[in-house]
Amino acid sequence: MTDISLDPVRMTDLDAIMDLVAGVSWPHRREDVAQFMRLGGGRLARDGTDGRPLAAGLYWTFGDELARIGLVIVAPECQGRGIGRKLVEQLLADVAPRPVVLLATEAGQPLYERLGFTTFDRSRQYQGTFTGQRADDPRIAPASCSDLGRIAEFDANAFGAVRRKTLEDLASAGHAVMMTEDGRLTGYAISRAFGRGNAIGPIVAGSEADAIALFRALARPGFVRVDCPEDATSLVAHLTGAGLADVGGSPVMSLGPWTPPAGQLRVYGLASHALG
Repeated sequence: MTDISLDPVRMTDLDAIMDLVAGVSWPHRREDVAQFMRLGGGRLARDGTDGRPLAAGLYWTFGDELARIGLVIVAPECQGRGIGRKLVEQLLADVAPRPVVLLATEAGQPLYERLGFTTFDRSRQYQGTFTGQRADDPRIAPASCSDLGRIAEFDANAFGAVRRKTLEDLASAGHAVMMTEDGRLTGYAISRAFGRGNAIGPIVAGSEADAIALFRALARPGFVRVDCPEDATSLVAHLTGAGLADVGGSPVMSLGPWTPPAGQLRVYGLASHALG
């Protein structure tokens, strides 16, 4: 294996990471990757001889309860040389002893399985030009900055940890709405520019019908992406009926003593593959 360094990522590494993103043809914009870096940490693998970037990976921690790993990229010409495994092992050491959750790519799944990760769910990505109709719902209204603390506590019941900083950053970059019934918070969603157009997520609700209502309140003409649970059949039918195509699935994997929340609330739309 090539002699490599695994240095903590800094914002000055953004250009190098964007070169790696371009090398694997991922759709992330510079702003998207900068946001990921701002919210967490990570490692940049460089050739120990000439300093050339070979791979990168990021992580996000949510108190002591949970960590996520994502945006793990190995330059195509460097794959199969053990660099990815060394990188992921370092990321796991960085977030230890927290349990870790991630969405794996098809190419990355065997590595994560060898490291002890197990699959507990599947997520599918839907994207395309939105052809449906936006629909107002009297239960749904814009969320203000003062609502985000309440939303973060609500979200934790579905996500499994409090991620207030992440939600505040996502909302500041886009538009957040909340669903209430008799003064009780029953759902929320955030839409923001991401990748080729707009991503709608997180979407957190107690039912698929409420998730659909939140999606319809935020969807606008143009390119839209939603990452949702594979078994959310009613939501999937609505997304495909509104012009979004299924572009593939990913296993949701965990390592360590992690039990997904089992209440009625569920994450029906991810903020992103990386952030969950």
